[in-house]
Amino acid sequence: MGKDMVSDSTRKASIERSTNETGISVSVNLDGTGQFDIKTGVGFFDHMLDQLSRHSLIDMHIRTKGDTHIDDHHTVEDTGIALGKAVAEALGERRGIVRYASLDLAMDETLTRAALDVSGRPFLVWDVPFNAPKIGTFDTELVQEFFQAFAMNAGITLHVKTHYGSNNHHIAETVFKAVARALRVAIESDPRQKNAIPSTKGTLKG
Repeated sequence: MGKDMVSDSTRKASIERSTNETGISVSVNLDGTGQFDIKTGVGFFDHMLDQLSRHSLIDMHIRTKGDTHIDDHHTVEDTGIALGKAVAEALGERRGIVRYASLDLAMDETLTRAALDVSGRPFLVWDVPFNAPKIGTFDTELVQEFFQAFAMNAGITLHVKTHYGSNNHHIAETVFKAVARALRVAIESDPRQKNAIPSTKGTLKG
């Protein structure tokens, strides 16, 4: 049902994804400076994606048109799918990257940890308790939906745990920022292994 298009072999990629529920275009530059131009039609989600771009230093251009007259679910999930695919394509064979990273990120009363492995083997472990179903009009359960879609399509093993927090906006924001900061480290070039694939298997494609 969907259609994907990808760019060249540099650490940049563009994806176009079209279904009966959403139409999405995503461009990323993994070696950027955190420049973002993001419009999904869901204000709080845009704000979170801005944080993901700014703190990962991945340049992101995202346009999503979704069936938000129903709810925000398809828009959020499908944007995660498209962004994950773009990151995976930009990573290529994942040569020379650091690969692993973890980080505790504090924001006021909230502390969240993100740990990840840019492994080619997607998995999500999620321990992020929200104490309300919505942040404004945004369903808090969609934070997990986004990262599930992103991790599965980026080929990343991702563990996220909020140690404590009471403000749901802060909880969501620490998740996006913690993942961003860990991702920034994990996809950086490792000067000690330049063009080598950081795996004894010789591949990070699953």
